[in-house]
Parts: sequence; structure tokens; C-alpha cells
Amino acid sequence: IQEAFEKLQDTVEQIQEAFEKLQDTVEQIQEAFEKLQDTVEQIQENTKKSQEQNGKIFDVLNTHNIFTNERLGNIQNQLTELDGKTVGLQTEMRQRFNEQDIKTVGLQTEMHQRFNEQDAKIVGLQITQAEHTTLLKQILARLPE
Repeated sequence: IQEAFEKLQDTVEQIQEAFEKLQDTVEQIQEAFEKLQDTVEQIQENTKKSQEQNGKIFDVLNTHNIFTNERLGNIQNQLTELDGKTVGLQTEMRQRFNEQDIKTVGLQTEMHQRFNEQDAKIVGLQITQAEHTTLLKQILARLPE
């Protein structure tokens, strides 16, 4: 019996040691779980802060996008206006060139007419000179020597 009692005491001691080890393990698990919970809470806080920051960044980007689109719209309107003005100036220049062409043609025609008149006068003067030369020769031929 004594032996059985000692074995029983040894078993109880082993159970107590196992129980103490188990309690230590449970405490370690609880500490690890608490640390894990703290880490999860920090991750949740960081996630929330990150989401808030991302929301702010999105708002800034959206505002910048709106501003950029408005500015690009203004620039496009300015380009359209400049294109219209350029087309208007080109049309005006063509009209003026056409007017100058018409004036040039008119001046050329007038110059041709004047040259023709001058040619006719020169021809007339040449004929008159030839007639005068003939008359002078006739007069000189009648004159006594």
C-alpha cells in the first residue's frame, strides 16, 4: 500500500507539475493573445488613419482634376477663338491680295494702253519726221545752189 501511496503521490506531483506548466503555458498564450489584440487594434487604427488620408488625397486629386479640366477647357476655348481669328485674318488677307491683284491688273492694263499710246505717238513722230525730211529735201532741191 505504501508503494501504491508513494506512486500516487508521485503521480499527483507530476500532475501538479504538469498543471503548473499548463498554467504557465495558458498565461503565455493569454499574454500572446493580448499582444495580438493590441497589434490588431494598432492595425485597425493605422488602417482607419490610412483610409482617412487616402480620402483626403482622393479629394485633393479630384479637386485638382476639376481645376485641370476647367483650365484645359479655357485653353481649348482660347485656341478655338485664335483659330477663328486666324481664319478671319487669312480671309481678309486673301481679299486684300485679290484687291491688289485687281489693282495690279488695272495698272498693267493702263500701262499697256499708255505704252501703246506712246508707241503710236512715236510712230506718228517718225512719220512726221520722215515727211519733214522729205519736205526739206524737196525744198533744198528747189533752192538754187
